[in-house]
Amino acid sequence: MTKAKRPSRSASRRPRQSARSAVRPQAQACPLITTVIFDLDDTLYDCFGQRVQAAHRHAAAAMAAAGLPASAEEIFRVRMQAFAEDPQLKHIDERVCQHFGVPLAERDKMVRASRHAFFTLPVDKLTLFPGTLPVLRSLKERGVRVFVVSFGDPDTQRAKVAALALDREPSIDRVFYADTAHLVTKEAIFRSILRNAESDAGRVLVVGDRPSNEIKAGKALGMHTVRLRGGEFVRLKAQDPEEQADFEIRKIDGVLKLPFEFGRA
Repeated sequence: MTKAKRPSRSASRRPRQSARSAVRPQAQACPLITTVIFDLDDTLYDCFGQRVQAAHRHAAAAMAAAGLPASAEEIFRVRMQAFAEDPQLKHIDERVCQHFGVPLAERDKMVRASRHAFFTLPVDKLTLFPGTLPVLRSLKERGVRVFVVSFGDPDTQRAKVAALALDREPSIDRVFYADTAHLVTKEAIFRSILRNAESDAGRVLVVGDRPSNEIKAGKALGMHTVRLRGGEFVRLKAQDPEEQADFEIRKIDGVLKLPFEFGRA
């Protein structure tokens, strides 16, 4: 009697290989983004290079005029030393007052003078980042709603928007203004956008440069977040997971390279 042939090892493996390929998981689809919210300063234009140092000079002169016992130039040098450690105004004003021995009872007056001058520096000619308009217009062509949210003295911010010609840019649906008095905050504006433009926070992308401001506000509401790493707050680190952006980019045109599908719902 002839013995039956035993199947070879290679033949016995084939069915299992086919089974593995048959159950291969499908690639996950990119999230759909129908609405993009852009911060203004150091996101759409170089605020650090075009305004920040001049704003600190303006603030130094205001502190000297308010009675701080030093010249505007001396105050400016201390401000910039403090800026190198921590760019947040709270830290800078505190360091200046400590350095020049301002009594506690007078510090509030000095800080008010400094902040007012810093945020109301007169607006001169401003220039957008080279990639800003192509990004805004590409998003609009795909049917994406585009909003700009600015923070600061509202009159000064409106002057910046006008100097950049963003108030007449057809790719922008609306420019919103958050103010330093916190009468209108960025988070309040984001909530308004969710009520009136896109109710699904998972379809909204926030692009900005400051972890503790627009990034934190966007994440708190369930929006996707992108930090443009540059400008005045480039060295500022996220203090907790709520300030950690989902993505980081170095240039504004990096927005279009992110793993999202941009378009209408």
